[in-house]
Amino acid sequence: MQRYKLGLLLSACVVLAPGLAAAQTGDDYPSRPIRAVVPFPAGGINDIVAREMFKTLGDTLKANIVIENKPGAGGTIGTVSAINSPADGYTILLGAASTIAVAPNLYRNAGYAAKDLIAVGGIASVPSVIIVSANSPYKTFASLVAADKAKPGSLDYGSAGFGTSHHMQAEMLNIRAGTHFRHIPYKGGAPATVDLIGGQIALLVDPLPTTLGNVKAERVRPLAITTDVRSSTLPDVPTLKELGVDYNASTWFGLFVAKGTPAPVVAKLAKALAAAQADPALQKDFRARGIDPLPMPQAAFTDYVQAESKTWADVIRDAHIEMQ
Repeated sequence: MQRYKLGLLLSACVVLAPGLAAAQTGDDYPSRPIRAVVPFPAGGINDIVAREMFKTLGDTLKANIVIENKPGAGGTIGTVSAINSPADGYTILLGAASTIAVAPNLYRNAGYAAKDLIAVGGIASVPSVIIVSANSPYKTFASLVAADKAKPGSLDYGSAGFGTSHHMQAEMLNIRAGTHFRHIPYKGGAPATVDLIGGQIALLVDPLPTTLGNVKAERVRPLAITTDVRSSTLPDVPTLKELGVDYNASTWFGLFVAKGTPAPVVAKLAKALAAAQADPALQKDFRARGIDPLPMPQAAFTDYVQAESKTWADVIRDAHIEMQ
């Protein structure tokens, strides 16, 4: 009887061994649909980037990638959900600057740290634009700064909420330009833009894709770009660096998986991501929306994420923003 049981066990091991080997090498990955967590609502810039990128990535992997919008708590709920999923590569995460580099430094109970994720590669980068109303008396960034310095704290900037790119990038601007713009948080970027156009607030630091329509319709006036190179979408708008401010910030996006995901699976995802990034149709669509592709390989992107986390931790400290 014991020999019979031992024989059955050995037979089972022989049957399981090929599957186990495939799992360890990533040869059979992916063999079922992949869940892509987007920790923000449908329709925003995060969702736009995810849907464009993950469609192309799915075609490259020959897999069905199902997007799950899981918003809440500034993106932390969806991020925690991805981290707590099985580390097998069948749950991937659209990580952003606000969720990966800002939130763990801003919230006491974010529930995660950047080290809980593996950075697979860069996806996209979005410059922001410093905008004022078309009816604003400020025709240039210099005139806006001069008005603030003449009466510090008299000019308000809006944001889509505490901890968003609008908020963090404007506070970095205060630090780097020596300004004293006051924060007025809104429940989303749309109501902040409405008040900007109506003259209730003086300025916004708004991601280019969401402000582009208003710029083209001449409802708002762009004064400067936040990245260190001009945007091809708004080539006549100078960078802050050109205007004498040591400033370079963007809203970036990348692909992440939970810590513990097998290295061969991560490598396969990274290779497929690089191939998807090279797709001309994807690049054309991104650029038409004011989105810059960020084809950064895994090692470089990992270093980039670490550097960004330090940058925003320093901004939070230097701007005296209290952790929530």
